Amino acid sequence: MENNYQLSRIHNYIHGLMSKEEMFQLEREALDDPFLQDAIDGYRLQNGVDARQLSLLQQRLSRRVEDTVATRHAQYFTWQRLAIGATAAVLFVTLLALLYFKHFNGKAERTTDVELSEPENSVSVEPLLDGGDATPREGWKTFEQYLNIQFVSSDAGGDVIVNFTIDKNGVPTQISAEGQPDQFLFDEAVRLLQTGPKWQGTKGRLKISFPVREAKDQTQATVIRPTHCFGMEKK
Repeated sequence: MENNYQLSRIHNYIHGLMSKEEMFQLEREALDDPFLQDAIDGYRLQNGVDARQLSLLQQRLSRRVEDTVATRHAQYFTWQRLAIGATAAVLFVTLLALLYFKHFNGKAERTTDVELSEPENSVSVEPLLDGGDATPREGWKTFEQYLNIQFVSSDAGGDVIVNFTIDKNGVPTQISAEGQPDQFLFDEAVRLLQTGPKWQGTKGRLKISFPVREAKDQTQATVIRPTHCFGMEKK
């Protein structure tokens, strides 16, 4: 019905049976629809178009209109899918970035590689991070191994908390103790710090635990020699 209406409009337009407003409206529609313009041009070129020719023209116009609508719908849904896919990809990348910055790029807490449990009769060190940023250049474990190798044992033992600064050569200076530790242990701590591995940072605060040397029993055990089976001591 709609196609018949279009053909009748084209017929009226070609033969001047339309008002100026109707002709103007049809011309505007033809500007937006090239297939309608083709139909008008084809109709104008025909002389004495019969009903059969009109039917063929009508079918051709109908097919072109349907193809145009289907093509527009396909393009619309294609771009719509692409837009949805692009939006989903952006959201996915944003989520990954948020997870990365939350779990891997956050402000990490300062940690050390000092073991919590130490064997008995060995020197252990505990960095007190609230006192500075100084750390051994070769690591805490290497520094602790150095202490156990170079420490001169004594009868005294206990904890010594020292504060110090690092000079331009990486050597601890201005070493001071907190409280009133054993003088030998403090002197030993100063010696170990100044002659040991180099440091990095500006200042530090350490707790050094010196072991108590076990007292050795200097008495010799009395050896009791069994007597001979005949009551004579075996020589």
